[in-house]
Amino acid sequence: MNVRATIIFISLALFYLATLPLTPYVAQFLPKALPIGVLAVFAYTKLSAMPRYLVLMALLSSLAGDISLALHFPESFIIGLSCFFVAHLTYAMCFALMHHRLQKTPDDSIISRKTKWFVSIIIASFAAMMAVHILPASKALFYPVVAYISVITLMGVSAVWLTQAKLIVTGALLFVISDAILAQSVFKTPLPLSAFWVMTTYYGAQYCLTVGLVGAFLGKENRQD
Repeated sequence: MNVRATIIFISLALFYLATLPLTPYVAQFLPKALPIGVLAVFAYTKLSAMPRYLVLMALLSSLAGDISLALHFPESFIIGLSCFFVAHLTYAMCFALMHHRLQKTPDDSIISRKTKWFVSIIIASFAAMMAVHILPASKALFYPVVAYISVITLMGVSAVWLTQAKLIVTGALLFVISDAILAQSVFKTPLPLSAFWVMTTYYGAQYCLTVGLVGAFLGKENRQD
């Protein structure tokens, strides 16, 4: 991602984080979603064909989820949850396509097999602990939350095994952490500065995933040229 686009992304993200003490406020969804919009424009302009559509779908689904959660209308949470379910599933599809097309990542991004197992076990164990922790409080959302925990676990593990790229794995782990903090806030007692940590890890996750995927797909195209 070029310097100008990165500066715009970071500036918009910091602006939204700075407005968190004012929430809720009119049109809050706009500054919240704008950083993801920047990433979507970046992915659209850099990629082509199937990689473009998949990365764009993941980002736009996330953007729709951001807007839904910020508007607080009836069923906004379940709609937001559904949007992010689609985003995680689409990211997993991106990783599968990357694995199929690239076969392997550059040597400096390779993760050892032992490390892949270690990180995968951590992701799965953390997901299981979060499920035990929050599911009793999910009530009517029990099955949607089970489905969501399953898909974000799939996204995280597939990032480790299918991409092996450190930047993408970092993004996947940040997404897991962000959603865990959010789940704690929604279903249990919010952590101190919960909204700040949710959005900071979320923006970091989306940046790492987008830049990592675009770089990987463009690297493959350049090698083919």
